Amino acid sequence: MVAINNLQRKLLRDMGGSKAQFGAVAAVIALGIAAFVGVYASYQNLHVSYEYTYDVLSMGDYFITVDYLPERAVREMDSVPGVQAEGQLVGNVKLDLDTEGGQRVEARVVSLPSDTRPLVSDVKIESGAYFSPGNKREVLLPPAFAEYHNLEPGDSLTIEHDARKTSYRVAGIAIHPEYLWVSKSAEEPIGTAKTFGVIFMPQQRAEDTFGMPGMVNQVGLAFDDGVAVDEAVEQVKRILTRYGIKRFTSKDDQVSVGARKIDIVQGVRTAYMVPREDQLSYDILKADLDGLQDMAFLFPVLFLSMAALAIYILLGRLVESQRVQIGLMRALGYTKAQVLGHFVDFALVMGLLGSVGGALLGFLMASALTSYYAEILHLPYIQVTAQWGVTAVGVGVGTVVPVLASIVPCWASARMQPAEAMRPPAPPAGHRTFIEILLPFIPRLHSTFKLPLRNMFRQPRRTLFMATGVMSATALILVSLSMLDMVEDMTGTLFEQTQHYDARVILQGTGSESTATHIAHMDGVEAAEALLDQPYRVKLGEESQSTSIRGIEPDSTMYSLITPDGDTTTVSDEGVVLPTFISDKLGVEVGDTVYLEPLVGTVGETEITVVGLINEPMGGRPYLPLDEAQKLFNLPGAATSVFVQFYGEPSPELLERIYDLPEVASIEQASAFKEYMDESMAAMYAFVGVMLAMSFGLGMAIVFNGVTVNVLERRREIAIMRAIGMSDRQLASIITMENLGTALIGILLGLPLGYQIANYIMEASTEGMEGMSFTAVIYPRSYVIAAVCSVIIMLLSQLPAIKRMTTMSLPTVTKDWSE
Repeated sequence: MVAINNLQRKLLRDMGGSKAQFGAVAAVIALGIAAFVGVYASYQNLHVSYEYTYDVLSMGDYFITVDYLPERAVREMDSVPGVQAEGQLVGNVKLDLDTEGGQRVEARVVSLPSDTRPLVSDVKIESGAYFSPGNKREVLLPPAFAEYHNLEPGDSLTIEHDARKTSYRVAGIAIHPEYLWVSKSAEEPIGTAKTFGVIFMPQQRAEDTFGMPGMVNQVGLAFDDGVAVDEAVEQVKRILTRYGIKRFTSKDDQVSVGARKIDIVQGVRTAYMVPREDQLSYDILKADLDGLQDMAFLFPVLFLSMAALAIYILLGRLVESQRVQIGLMRALGYTKAQVLGHFVDFALVMGLLGSVGGALLGFLMASALTSYYAEILHLPYIQVTAQWGVTAVGVGVGTVVPVLASIVPCWASARMQPAEAMRPPAPPAGHRTFIEILLPFIPRLHSTFKLPLRNMFRQPRRTLFMATGVMSATALILVSLSMLDMVEDMTGTLFEQTQHYDARVILQGTGSESTATHIAHMDGVEAAEALLDQPYRVKLGEESQSTSIRGIEPDSTMYSLITPDGDTTTVSDEGVVLPTFISDKLGVEVGDTVYLEPLVGTVGETEITVVGLINEPMGGRPYLPLDEAQKLFNLPGAATSVFVQFYGEPSPELLERIYDLPEVASIEQASAFKEYMDESMAAMYAFVGVMLAMSFGLGMAIVFNGVTVNVLERRREIAIMRAIGMSDRQLASIITMENLGTALIGILLGLPLGYQIANYIMEASTEGMEGMSFTAVIYPRSYVIAAVCSVIIMLLSQLPAIKRMTTMSLPTVTKDWSE
């Protein structure tokens, strides 16, 4: 049997005597550590899973896009020491899925070797098999696309390109490392499998489809470990130069329109070279992970700060209540260090228990969150491991924070001299409180109101501690609700205020405005409007933003532009309307002149006045009148898609007729896109639910601890009021009024704090994502809900303390001040 000394025995007795408060503070520490370990470990698991997937599937380190290149050039790149090269043909086609209504989908064909597996960016076959030998008409499909359209190995689909239709068999379902996140372009980072997908096709079949025998237009490069990447890239550039490539650009290069015109005159061909970090799917997923990493720090900091505050209050009360015991300990020969260590051990045990429990809970959270997230992305290799480094940091922080918080009250105990400790503290001098000076009528109020106000301002430190706990709970609840508000505002703005069309008909490349006229005259169509999108760069001085400019009808009834004030505006012949995320980045105001530069081609550069600013969900883009956009792009009568309004639900026959128009690539119905958005937000709803539960837990634990300490510190005062005839109901009313007053202070501090935290989270979550910009949106109802919840937390948390107050033994409490 392990013998324990007197101080250890006293420590166990102290913990048993305040077990409810001890457990509450340990629970707060556990929640904070669980939030940190759970979220940060899932971040690390996902990061490792991504990198493992990239390594196993040999994702390229560099990607080169050109107009065309013979396969022998790829073989020369592959011969560079330490370099593996794989050529691909990438192009856009239409898919006919042979469903009711003739549903068709825009698709991007990515070629893979016909008879062998790729050296660079291989695929993971989830079901079915790789291409059969013999250059058969087979394709591979990503899991999300196949799942959405109910396609399985053995099914067929029809690929249409240049008015030629060819039937292909689905050989298998495959995951490609470059398409873990499928996006149509950087300007449209969020897409739906209903209208866009990626298909993988044998190289020879892709050459036949696009009429490019023996050619590729994209090359993936993988470098061996230890290879001098810059030197290897220079060797690759020399090979490209021998095959007619004279200019090399990357994501951050800005080739002027003038330079492009010279290139065309001189026949200069360009290669677009992108390192892995700038590859679209990789970049989007990395930005998403970075947002998760930021959240892994923010919430635990709040929880642990509140735990530190609670421990400071609890140990301060414990030291004050044990003045006589401390004096006796010092008189019996215990040193200052022993007394200090005794009370620090109280915090240490609390921190260890809370941290270990939180670490275990965090591991379970990390496992569930990683698996859930990986399932959404169809990640082929999931690495869920015990992140011992994160766990150690969590346990260490969860232990150190309460120990540090205990130093001040524990040092006060160690500095007590025996005679001083065993005397009662001198009573504070009587004085009028600040609130009594500010409001002279307070002494005339009923005791139910007068005593709470006096108590709040006579013990400002205690009031501040309590208010801080309520403030934290209020802020966290508001942050959780703000995420729901952001989703509701985004979808509400998009589907109720901005978009009034029933479907967007997407044309193949740049089509004709006359297609809108044809659609408008079909039976069942109420109206149709053409629009034109082109990739552009907006510049002001040294700042620039790549985006796409959209031309719409000036009197459009299907698409509204919403100003930051919530009003509706429209496009104007006088200039361009910019979204706020571009104006904020460039520092642009209405009336300024910006430079518009096309990202491709040699026409369309101009200086133009900014005539308005708008807020759009998920960033948005600049807008011009359709005819002005056609003039600017030098595309008279052109359109890239058509907004359509139907009379009621469109029939399959009507959709079939629209699909049969020569220029139509796919139809994106607004209802289907809304459904896709709702499904995509499922993970956020689950996260918000967890955060709300944790926020309530934090608030309950902090407020319970504060109220209990408050009652215990004043038990002699309360006993005297009971002895002079004040009823339990009156005492409960006084305590409740005082707590509600404190809660009001905490709520007033917590609401603006919650807004600031929510805004930080929104900005951090989209940092680094091109064309994406979110700001915190909090509806008035959420402020009310957060305030009401905080009041409910306060009322519920005080019940045990009030019950304890009404069951106090008057003789025991009053016979000696020190008990």
